Amino acid sequence: MKYVILRCEDQAPYSERAATLLAGAKTPHLQQLAQAGAVGALRFRSDPPAIERMRCHRALFGLGPLDLDGLPGRCYAAGANLQLEEGETAWCCELVTQRDGRIVDDAAGGITPKESDILIQALDEALGSDTRRWDTGQGRHHVLITRDAALGSAGETTLEPPELLLGQPWKRRLPKGETGKALAALIEQAATILDSHPINRVRVDLGENPANMVWLWGPAAAGAQRSFSERTGLSGAVVSSSFLLQGFARACSLGWKEGPSSMEEAALRRLMKTVAHAVEGHDFVYVHLSIESSDPVQRLCAMERIDQLLFKPLTDTLPSLGRWRLLAAVDDRASGLVPVVAIGTGLPQQAAPSLTAEQIAASPLQFANGEGIFSWLTQSDK
Repeated sequence: MKYVILRCEDQAPYSERAATLLAGAKTPHLQQLAQAGAVGALRFRSDPPAIERMRCHRALFGLGPLDLDGLPGRCYAAGANLQLEEGETAWCCELVTQRDGRIVDDAAGGITPKESDILIQALDEALGSDTRRWDTGQGRHHVLITRDAALGSAGETTLEPPELLLGQPWKRRLPKGETGKALAALIEQAATILDSHPINRVRVDLGENPANMVWLWGPAAAGAQRSFSERTGLSGAVVSSSFLLQGFARACSLGWKEGPSSMEEAALRRLMKTVAHAVEGHDFVYVHLSIESSDPVQRLCAMERIDQLLFKPLTDTLPSLGRWRLLAAVDDRASGLVPVVAIGTGLPQQAAPSLTAEQIAASPLQFANGEGIFSWLTQSDK
C-alpha cells in the first residue's frame, strides 16, 4: 500500500480578517476527492480554538501526546544537528514579540535568520554556562540544551507552543513549582538582554516588531526512541522546507527531501517530481507545504496551483502503483480545525458535497486532537 499525506499549513501572520486557505479558491480536483472519498476534520482542544502545528504533525504520523517518539525538543535538537547526551534536556526556543506581559507576535515580526542567529549567540554569551547552552536553529526556531535540575523535569512539563498563547499573559501558562520559577527567571533574564540589543532597537525604530522575548516549550530528555519503521512497519519519507520537520525526520529515521521555498508554478512542478520519486521508494510519504502570505490573492493562487499541480497528478499517478491512499489536510484557522479529505483503496466513503466549514463540521469523521487519524488511514480496509 502507498500512503501520501499532503499537509497545507497556514503560517501567514495571524489576522481575524484573513480568509481561510480554502475560502474562495477554485480547487476542482480536491472537491472531486471530497465527493468521491471521505471528508472530516482534526480538532484541537484549545481556548480560543487554534491549531497546534506540532501536535497535528505528530498525529498524522500516528503519535499521540503521551508518545515519547518525536518529541518537539528532540526534533529541534536534531534539526540543529545536535546529539543529546545523557542527562541533557532540549527545549524548543522561539523568538517572539511580547508587550505588557503578553505574546503579541509568535513570528517576531518576521525576523531574518541573520538577526535571529545574532540574538541567540548574544543569549549564549550572556546566559550560557557549563550546564546550559543556546544553539541556533533556523529562522526564529532555536534550541536550549540544559543540565539544570529545575529545567530537566521534561516529563512533568507540558508547555504549549507560542502560536497558542497569542494575546495571553505568558506567565500564567508556566507550570507550577520549581520548573515554572526557573523558566520565568530565565525568560526574564533573556528579555532584558534582547530588549537592549541593537538589532531590536533598530527594529523598533523601523516600526517592526522586535524579537524581545524567548518562549521555551516542548522539553525532551535524551533517550532512545523508535524509528517510524519500527513503530509502524512502513518505510517513510518527509518532503518539506520546515526546520521542525527536518528534525522530526532525523529523530524518527525517516527519509528527507527538501521541499519548495515558494508556491510558484515552477517550484510546485519540481515538487511533484520529488514526491513521485519519494513514493516509488517508500510506503508512506508526508508532503508539507507552508502558505506564508497574508495577501488574499496570493493565498488563492497558491491553493489553486496546489490543486492543479499536486492533487491532480497524484490522483492520476497513485492508482498505477497498486493499492494507494491519499489524504489532504488543509488548515482552517478561522475555526481552529484542520479539514481532511481522503480517498483510495478500501477507504470507507464519507463524502461531502462541498468543503464549506458547515459541511466539514457536520461530518461524523472527527478526530479530537488528531488522535486516530493515522490508524484510520492505514488500517481501515472495508
